[in-house]
Amino acid sequence: MATENDILGFDPQSLSVFNTEEQQPKSQGNPLIYKTRPADSVSENGHYYATIKVVYNPFNPKQSTLDQQSYAIQDKDGWLTVVSSLTNNDTSCPIFKAWKKCHYADKGTALWKQAAKVEEGGKALFDKRFARYCVIQVLEDKNQPELVGKFLFWKLPKAIYDLITTKMNPAKESGKAAIPVMDYLFGRAIELEVVPGPGNPGDERYARETKYIGELTEDVVTCIAPDGSPLLNDEEQKILDKYVFDMMRVWKEKDPAKRDDLKATVDADENTIALRKFYNEKIFPQIKQWCPNLIETLGYKEWDDNTKARVQKWIDIVLAGNDPHTADEAPAAAATVGTEPKAETPAPAAEKPMFETEDTSTDDLPF
Repeated sequence: MATENDILGFDPQSLSVFNTEEQQPKSQGNPLIYKTRPADSVSENGHYYATIKVVYNPFNPKQSTLDQQSYAIQDKDGWLTVVSSLTNNDTSCPIFKAWKKCHYADKGTALWKQAAKVEEGGKALFDKRFARYCVIQVLEDKNQPELVGKFLFWKLPKAIYDLITTKMNPAKESGKAAIPVMDYLFGRAIELEVVPGPGNPGDERYARETKYIGELTEDVVTCIAPDGSPLLNDEEQKILDKYVFDMMRVWKEKDPAKRDDLKATVDADENTIALRKFYNEKIFPQIKQWCPNLIETLGYKEWDDNTKARVQKWIDIVLAGNDPHTADEAPAAAATVGTEPKAETPAPAAEKPMFETEDTSTDDLPF
């Protein structure tokens, strides 16, 4: 018997992330990353308002979020941020290995101080960062109207992540059905409000205490083409409308057994078969043309030779007990300062991606 939202074997409630506990000034950043900064707001109250859709990664729907781990290091040439192999749960990252040598050195030694927090008397040289990225489409944004219709990456705030997962993976006791919030055709939109912290743009608390408020639309919202035109023609829209009408009964049914029976009936309907056909033949190919590749763009890639050399030089200076902000080179005995770790300690477990199984086919539709 078909299960909730499992037309082609894809069930939002089976996402691995649902089975585990979830553990700035304007700059010239990556143009593919959507920035919702209150400093860019055009509203009178200074809040940033927009309507967006968080959508599946079309290149691999089962990996629709990326839990990126990176390090920001500073040397005499300035700052360098590198994506760590820890993103792939690979603990061979040289910066992570250097951190272990410092972190597990005898407390109070020069080596230990390199990694220790400033409030503990250390230098806190290892600036490790975590960010969860997803794919979104901008549906309305008066602050940056040129972005409307574009598919971009977004650093997913915890409040919005929780909002989505609550709908996609409701508590069993609630009796509620899982809603495919991230679907291109019958998902939901998010009415977003970004509230700045106290003060003015440029103040520390203004950016640090930014709050994200989101509200999911009750009605189904379909993606649009980047030029703002409808994604579907009239006949396809009628097929989608009927599917949504039928699925509304499934989504509203609180009895799991009745819900499964209703879903099985919808799955077998000729209308659903027609939807499946143009979803596979038209929707996936179109979205792929318009959407940047989340994993290839923001995931871990082997560093180039220049980056490797610069990182290694930074590590050598740090392990020598010196300050890479000011030191040019590490002494020959760089790796002998302080005490080595007493035992190998595994990397902290990275938060699992929302979809962790590799799947590049387009047969497994996300509904």
